[in-house]
Amino acid sequence: MLIVGNVEAAQLVGSELAMRIARLLAKRAENDKSVQQLLDQYTIYIIPRPNPDGSEKCWRRPYQEPQGNDRRTDDDRDGEIGEDGPDDLDGNGWITMMRIADPAGEYMPHPADARIMIKADPRKNERGQYRLMVEGIDNDHDGQWNEDGSAGVSFNRNFTFRYPYFQAGAGPNQVSEIETRAVADFAFDHPNIAAVFTFTPEDNLLHPWKPDAGSEGRPIKTHIMSADAPYQDYLAERYRKILGRDDAPDSPAGAGSFSEWAYFHYGRWSLGARAWWIPAAAEKKTDAKEKTADTKEKKKGDVASDAKKPATDTRGADDLAALRWLKSQGIDGFVDWHPIKHPDFPNQKVEVGGFKPFYRLNPPAKELDALGEKHCDFIIDLLGRLPHVKLNEVKVEPLGANTYRITATAINSGYLSTVSEMGRIAEKDYPVQIELSAPKDTDFLQGNRRSMIGKIEGEGGKVEQVWTVRFPKQRPENISVRIWAPAVGADEKKVSLK
Repeated sequence: MLIVGNVEAAQLVGSELAMRIARLLAKRAENDKSVQQLLDQYTIYIIPRPNPDGSEKCWRRPYQEPQGNDRRTDDDRDGEIGEDGPDDLDGNGWITMMRIADPAGEYMPHPADARIMIKADPRKNERGQYRLMVEGIDNDHDGQWNEDGSAGVSFNRNFTFRYPYFQAGAGPNQVSEIETRAVADFAFDHPNIAAVFTFTPEDNLLHPWKPDAGSEGRPIKTHIMSADAPYQDYLAERYRKILGRDDAPDSPAGAGSFSEWAYFHYGRWSLGARAWWIPAAAEKKTDAKEKTADTKEKKKGDVASDAKKPATDTRGADDLAALRWLKSQGIDGFVDWHPIKHPDFPNQKVEVGGFKPFYRLNPPAKELDALGEKHCDFIIDLLGRLPHVKLNEVKVEPLGANTYRITATAINSGYLSTVSEMGRIAEKDYPVQIELSAPKDTDFLQGNRRSMIGKIEGEGGKVEQVWTVRFPKQRPENISVRIWAPAVGADEKKVSLK
């Protein structure tokens, strides 16, 4: 099994939890025989930080959420590299946002909290008042802002499945980066990996992938196979129960993502989890002081900002929840809007503010222990459900004249099938093989000495292999049957021909 940490560089919690899982598994195995047996039976590979250079950027001032590695990229494709990135205009050490007063702008303050900016909807008689962009100036004087910060290549945009050609962070071509090649090569070099668990925004444990039976006949698969979906749904149910939460934000489309590559192109069972997110707490009534403060921020006579928010309007809901949560935790994670002098907008009001980087992606330290324990619980639960083949019975029938019929029944004692349906189609898994060990001069009248077995379903799914053999010389006292595959284990039985 392969566990991969923060595929998104700014979500450092994924790296931390991957390491905690390793420590907790080792600690629990000391006192829990069931965990010890699982670790004896299965190998777990952990890559806590697949993009080390991208993660290292998180510690550089001014602080901003990094996208990619240290590759120098020409993000605006003008022949120059990194000539126009974000700037810390107020010198507070954080790259946040800036809003420029503009009657032709698309954005307006949220009716419930003027700190939050939302897109105005003309159909609701709303008028935009601001332009909104990342904090910075037009360094190269091309009429664009912060379009080329040499952001590097994102590990989670550089894989082959649904590769986002020519998009930011995707890189010059698929698997172009040292980091992505290293992880892909490691995966292919270890055929004993049966499942992949990734800490990623593209989660399919709280937002399970949905099959599309109508598209399964097409040569290029873009949806989870119908045969695999029930397994994924059950594991997702187990995850929700162990985690105790089901209010995760929507999962983004995984263009070039690692977790989707692991299923569609690597052909393994692939599970993704967001690791942590700000809880969607119930909205609280604003107290009198907050109402007064918000009123001061609204323009006098501003119909749009004074209008009541319709009950069905979800614009800015995540931002509002984030502000409430930050306040409840006593965390200074938002920079209040404050005016600055901007050289590109000398005659316009420009303000800098917004959410500080990282706070919405990573939990407070006090939550890490519980998160680590819960994810360790899930990994243990998942290990116990991986496919595992064994020989249930080997039957010998003498047919006369040194001829025998040998019937072997193999079962899969795990919950998951020995290969996902997508893995069977992609042909990336090593097949299950079964072999009858007999003298070299044995005549195989039915069956081959070694044969490949197709997919064995989980929860006691079984297959039967029959040989009819004749021994031209002396009959051996014993023969043995062996079944194996790197990702599903091995078993062997010796039987007597007496």
